[in-house]
Amino acid sequence: MAQPLSKISILEPLCWDSSVSAETLLPLVDGTVSSVGGISREALFLRSLERVPWHNLVVLWGGAENCAKLYTEKVRRGLRNGDFRQKYDFAFGILRGEPVQAPRWGSEYCEKLRHTFVSDRWNRA
Repeated sequence: MAQPLSKISILEPLCWDSSVSAETLLPLVDGTVSSVGGISREALFLRSLERVPWHNLVVLWGGAENCAKLYTEKVRRGLRNGDFRQKYDFAFGILRGEPVQAPRWGSEYCEKLRHTFVSDRWNRA
């Protein structure tokens, strides 16, 4: 079985475009400082939401409960993708014990799923 990734190995892909190293960001993740090299804790959490898989996100930020605390309205508004917003609202709502809206299974959602799984090979000439 594969070993879980360390925090530094999870952080390295997040700081490829900045001069800040992964080791420098560790105090930011741990919450001992609020800003490092012009990057705030909130901004790093937002960036990790958009780029890190869930199972690594939980390891990086110290558990699902801590992630739910960090997912504020400001972070939510900062997400660029509306699908991310819906998925994280649902996941963090469950973690916080809030009532959440049931997933939609209407025709719009089914069409979206169909386009992700079925190629257009049947319509080719």
